[in-house]
Formats: sequence, C-alpha cells, structure tokens
Amino acid sequence: MSAEPQPDLPGGAEATAAEYVLGLLTEAERRDFEAQLAADPGLEQEVASWCACFAALTDPIPESVPPASVWSGIETRLHGPARPGLLRQLLPYLLGAVTAAAIAWAAMVSGLLNTGGTGPDLYADLVAGEQGLELLAHYAPDSGTFMVRRDAGDYPPDRALEIWLLSDAEQAPVSLGVVQPEGLTSIPLDRAVAAQLGGATIALSEEPPGGSPTGLPTGPVIALGQLAER
Repeated sequence: MSAEPQPDLPGGAEATAAEYVLGLLTEAERRDFEAQLAADPGLEQEVASWCACFAALTDPIPESVPPASVWSGIETRLHGPARPGLLRQLLPYLLGAVTAAAIAWAAMVSGLLNTGGTGPDLYADLVAGEQGLELLAHYAPDSGTFMVRRDAGDYPPDRALEIWLLSDAEQAPVSLGVVQPEGLTSIPLDRAVAAQLGGATIALSEEPPGGSPTGLPTGPVIALGQLAER
C-alpha cells in the first residue's frame, strides 16, 4: 500500500510571506515585500495566516526556567578559543525555521491546523490628527488575526502605541496589543475576544515603551475607530 502524497511546500509570494513573518528577509527584501503588502490585501491575508500558524505551534510548549549554568555555558561558547564561524552558529536556527515553516504548511494544507472563525472581515480607521498618524485596523476571522497597518505619520519616539477594545461601556478596556514601530502588526486573538469585535469601538493610546504597565490605558487616547464591514 503506497503512502499518501505529502503537500508541496509553498513557493513564490507564500514562501516570502512565511520568511517575512519569521524575520528571515534581508533589509532590502523586507522593504520590497512591505511595499507589495501595502497594495495587496491578499498578501496581507497570507501574512496573517502564517502568523496564526506559527503562534499555534508554540501553544503546547510549557514555559521553563533554564538553570543558572546555562548563561555560563553561553559565555564559554562565545569567548572560548574555538569559536565557530557565523554560518555554523546560525545553521541550527535556519534549519529550525525552515522545519517550522514546513510543518505549519503541511498542517494547514491537511486541515489539522484550523484557527479560523466565521463572520465578515472588519475594518476601522484610526486617525490621530494632531500627531499626523493614520492607521488601518483589520480583523480577519478566517485566520483569527487582528492586524494594524500604519499608512501615515511617524511612530512616536520613546513611546508605544497600544490598541484597546471598548466593547461595553460598563467593562474595562481590553488590550489587543502594541503596534509595532515597523511593518504590519499581526495579533492572533482568541475566539472570546474576537466575538466582541463586531461594531465595537477600538482606541489608540500612547503608552510607555512595551505598553501599559497596568493593563489599562495610562497615556492619552489619541484616536478612536469603530470596527465594521467594508
């Protein structure tokens, strides 16, 4: 009895999207890809799908605290007399990244990995006129990913931009995540949070680096938007 054929690994734009999510592109390749990303909603969806796939791969892995001897071992390897070449040092990480991409692709094609939900795509414009910022928020239910793209304005220096969900006037704001200074921000959402997005208001606040330390907005709210279909 012959084995069933395995799904082909992705190529072209799909492979580039996976490399972008894993941070494997060069600076020039990343700039070219982000230029395409801004003009191609389909490519944006591809990036969101890879983010959800890679995030799901780490869910079953329990957290662990390494022993104190690990750091001394790292120092010995870094400063020892027989230091390996750069390519040899990076090879295990490159192989691991390629393996992770292959596993995620096979799981997605075979249907084993299904993080999508139902419902329409939702969008909201976040415009902070005083700061000159314009951002587009997009929730893709089929991948369960909330995305934010900065279309205009500069990221504030020494500050963070954090997105908040205001689903109910009687409930405290819920942080959806911090907007990345560069590129597309992709945030996988669990279904309980995603179920509150339709018609909800989202807010953009300025926070200390890394986001609010309290779990609630601490800085000024500079923009508001309502999630809706387009």
